[in-house]
Amino acid sequence: MTPTHFAVEEVAPGVHACLDAGTGAAVSNAAIIDCGDKAIVVDAFNSTAASAELRAAVPELTGKNTFLLVNSHWHPDHYWGNQEFADTPIVGTRRMMELMVAAAPADLGAWTAELDAQLDALRAQAESDDEKTRSLAERRMGMIGPVREMAPGFRLTLPDILIDGHLQIEGERTVEIITEGGGHTESDVFAWVPDVRTVVTGDLVWNGVHPKTEHGDLASWVRIDRLLLDLSPAHVIPGHGDAAGPEIIEAFVPYLERVAEMVAELVADETLDPGAMPVPEGSEEWSNRVLLRGGLSGLAGRT
Repeated sequence: MTPTHFAVEEVAPGVHACLDAGTGAAVSNAAIIDCGDKAIVVDAFNSTAASAELRAAVPELTGKNTFLLVNSHWHPDHYWGNQEFADTPIVGTRRMMELMVAAAPADLGAWTAELDAQLDALRAQAESDDEKTRSLAERRMGMIGPVREMAPGFRLTLPDILIDGHLQIEGERTVEIITEGGGHTESDVFAWVPDVRTVVTGDLVWNGVHPKTEHGDLASWVRIDRLLLDLSPAHVIPGHGDAAGPEIIEAFVPYLERVAEMVAELVADETLDPGAMPVPEGSEEWSNRVLLRGGLSGLAGRT
């Protein structure tokens, strides 16, 4: 089966990056790690439509069912598909689980109605004469549509193996599941496959895409990404964007440092407009600039 919502790239022997195909059902990236005697999945996408394809891909690619699912953090595009793995142990952290619970829809009927209202508003915007407004509305509809389809039957499926530091999975291949606290969010997890020097970062690293920053701690985020570089990875599977090598972390760290400087400038001078500030050097061609603007406003407002 060729998946609809993500593309598969074997970045190292037995390590498959599952890269968002832009349909709106996945949104983020995921990974499948063949451990020889078992298979591990990292992240479960934005919707059950994409996550069902992910689960089906595991035995096709590895010949095994999923032994363990790892959630990298609480943002919905990485874990709303968890329910497709409800019979599988799920690794996360206690703080991550608390944030998932806090953000979960309390009433599925009300949530479904809210999503319907959002889609109606976006359909109207998609008729706009302004190309930018129209394009943004169409992209948002693509992301909300798969969520609306799953909303009536949504089941909040939480991590049940809670780590605080390091979990080592032993088998024919060793995989290390690591948390260094929070950077992108209050609690982030990444996976390290030492024999092929591959790191699956979740949203601790983005490639060619402006990151969502408003829930982050930029100083801690930089610290953690420098620790990722200390691993000397040969292959990096980011939370968003293409898989590549350590150069994407090397480019991302100074980006985050510049964003921190921009936040400080906004706090020091309230007349500055986040929307008018030049993007960090080297990110001029990155997509989703709106996330940078929203992050600057949110971080400055928290300070």
